[in-house]
Amino acid sequence: MIFVVICMTLFFSSAYISYSYLTKYGIEYATTGKIQIPKEEQIEIVIPEGYGTADIAELLHKEGLVEYPWLFRFLSKLNGYDGKYKAGKHIVSKKLNYEGLMIILTSDPEPEPTVNLRIPEGFTVAELIDYLSERGYVDRERFETLCKTKMGNYKFLENVPDRTYPLEGYLYPDTYKIEEDWKEEEIIDRLLREFDTIFKPEYYERAEELGMTVDQVVTLASIIEMEAKYHSDYKKISSVLHNRLNSEMYPYLQVDVTLQYARIMAGLGRIQILTNKDKEIDSPYNTYKYKGLPPGPICSPRVEAIEAALYPEDTDYFFFFATPDGTVIYNKTLEGHNRDLAAHGMLN
Repeated sequence: MIFVVICMTLFFSSAYISYSYLTKYGIEYATTGKIQIPKEEQIEIVIPEGYGTADIAELLHKEGLVEYPWLFRFLSKLNGYDGKYKAGKHIVSKKLNYEGLMIILTSDPEPEPTVNLRIPEGFTVAELIDYLSERGYVDRERFETLCKTKMGNYKFLENVPDRTYPLEGYLYPDTYKIEEDWKEEEIIDRLLREFDTIFKPEYYERAEELGMTVDQVVTLASIIEMEAKYHSDYKKISSVLHNRLNSEMYPYLQVDVTLQYARIMAGLGRIQILTNKDKEIDSPYNTYKYKGLPPGPICSPRVEAIEAALYPEDTDYFFFFATPDGTVIYNKTLEGHNRDLAAHGMLN
């Protein structure tokens, strides 16, 4: 009788343990195709990329989801789950048994709520602050504070000189998938990482060959970005600007797009047509009054403009202007430049 009682006890104990640890949620999953977890019990757990079963077992133990990591590893092998766990975010519960955890962690992770964030080309930081805050992507004050901060964790930002927005020129324009709950720091870091990707190692070497800093290259590229409507003009416009930077006869760049930036920084905003009065603005960004490059970028240029700044076409042009349809007219001499301006009714 004692032997029978012991056997019965062991049987029912084994059955209970088997049901509690192994089959309870397996039966539910086999029946319904999913495991329902009440909202009040839901816990998010993120499995990082590259985590194996042993790593996951330790993570679950640390989070208080399993008591015995060795048992989780053993049952993973026994039940065929080993090596099948999926990285990403999963919804679990502390009430799940081992089988339930295994089923959920080998299922597809929760989709991250994402939005498409477009960073338009040609925007200044000031304009980007307006654009993102008005659409609810960022807190205006926090985003602007970060853009005014010198960040030393990227090589291309190491020697940025003092200016209102050290990040001007480096918040790369593109369309990004971001999570809805990203903070301002995460958005900025994503844009900077994109710039870091497109600014190749050979670009640093080429900048040195030209005797330019990275910031000067980006500044030149930003002018090209704003002056050219078509990519086919990027390298020709770059040649004009390089020729002037290396010229004693024409040391002033005399480009209107830097005047627009001077207006923006003075709180005046962009205007459709600049006047001679605008050329008198007292700003280091006024390339009619100050020689050489302005003190920093006037927008965030795309990679095509950066490449043009680094590898200009070889020309003898010192002058250019764009017609209303975006066609760019180039000249080697001031006389030819004025003649073509007059021919297009654009001579002041």
